[in-house]
Amino acid sequence: MGKGTIIKAAAGLAAIATGSVAGVCVARALSMKPARPQGSPLDAGGYRAGDDAVERFRELLRIPTVSHDDPELVDREPFERWIPTLQRLYPQTFSACELTRIDEFGILLRWPGEDASLDPIVLMAHHDVVPVEGQTWEHDPFGAEVVDGEIWARGSLDTKCIVGGFFEAAEHLIGRGYVPPRDVWYFSSNAEETSGPAARDAVAWLRDHDIHPYLVLDEGGAVATDTPLGVKVPVAMVGVSEKGHVDLTVTATADGGHASTPQANDAPRLLARACERIGANPGMPCFTEALDAMLAELASHSSLLYKVVFSNLWLTRPLVAKIMAGNTETAAMLRSTYALTQLEGSPAHNVLPPVARANFNVRIAPFETVADATERARTQALAEAAASGVGASQVTVEVNDSVPYTEPAPVSPFGDDPAFDYLHRCVKGVYPTAGFAPYVQSSCSDSREFNAICDRVYRFCGFVYSGEARSLIHTANERIGVGVYKKGIEFYVSFLAHLDQLES
Repeated sequence: MGKGTIIKAAAGLAAIATGSVAGVCVARALSMKPARPQGSPLDAGGYRAGDDAVERFRELLRIPTVSHDDPELVDREPFERWIPTLQRLYPQTFSACELTRIDEFGILLRWPGEDASLDPIVLMAHHDVVPVEGQTWEHDPFGAEVVDGEIWARGSLDTKCIVGGFFEAAEHLIGRGYVPPRDVWYFSSNAEETSGPAARDAVAWLRDHDIHPYLVLDEGGAVATDTPLGVKVPVAMVGVSEKGHVDLTVTATADGGHASTPQANDAPRLLARACERIGANPGMPCFTEALDAMLAELASHSSLLYKVVFSNLWLTRPLVAKIMAGNTETAAMLRSTYALTQLEGSPAHNVLPPVARANFNVRIAPFETVADATERARTQALAEAAASGVGASQVTVEVNDSVPYTEPAPVSPFGDDPAFDYLHRCVKGVYPTAGFAPYVQSSCSDSREFNAICDRVYRFCGFVYSGEARSLIHTANERIGVGVYKKGIEFYVSFLAHLDQLES
């Protein structure tokens, strides 16, 4: 979202906004102010994480809790070590809390509060990590080496930092004699990366015990730097929903034959054209209330030029849609996305296959459904079949049932909601200069299962993630700054220490 496109948008605005309308646009821009919490900021009460917290974190990172789609490939030994290691590192927490194992290696931990009649809160993470095979790392991915002030390790960002943040905060507060005003639950999955059943089974356990959380906080957004619109301050991006997900199999069929006599409608070529048509037509952009609020917050921290454009969406929405479509990160916020991830053709280099297949990984915007996204792809496939002069049955689109699929998550309350404001107060207490904005998360998380028992499900990791950090999730050389980790623990101390003000 470069400055040149913003200038073009502003020029377009100027061309259509004349006289009193232009004055209204400028006045709206000048009135834009960053969001402020309704209550006072809530800090960590003087707590500062020490090097000992970093050493405990490094020990957790050295346990290679790698999950695989194929359960037969999972090494059980690291998972068998995980809970005993936590119990040794955080003895006061496990002494004060009640542990329930979910699906053997999942964790459900209850920290009893003063008033069990109050709806509890749930903090979530996952302790499994993605494999490192096929990646080239500069340092041992499970060595947790500290190099130039950063801890290099798989899981340092996704999401063992949250695990460490919660346990460090709980151990500190319990050591001071603190008892939360309501029950606090901690849940961590051993197979989040493979869409395993632990979260669903934990929700079933909680429902069976008539437990309905007031608030759930999982991974997702973070205190982001390097955000769009020329924003120079960090912005806490809180996911109030997340996109749905489905994998679609596109299949093209033809006669097949020898590669020496190719035809225009051989299965691979027909498939390629159909896939390009599907990928190039993801649907019309749509601005949601959460997206509008996010853009307003980002623009409020930017220049007057940005403010004029983004404070007048009633007039500039088509221009803003074009601007956002030019950036992959912002384009995904506007619509459902279709990512072509796999292609399958002939097993031989000189054979035309009778069948060619592709996989689209589809992320479904909150204003659509799995059926909507599937039907759109089928419509494009049919259009390509007609354009190519072949029968409709030669290009098909089906849901890949072997991969779990989900509808978009409901949108949790934001704006004037007390729980959302409580998050804002905790962010402001720990990160005083940070902005605060809702958004819709493009990726999926275990938190979607908790929507079945909770109306307030938020996706926010209380650490600073730079643009580079966000790009390192699931890739080689994943790492987190020592100072970033220490600061993030303060957020969890703040969040847990002030729960008496949650509904105030």
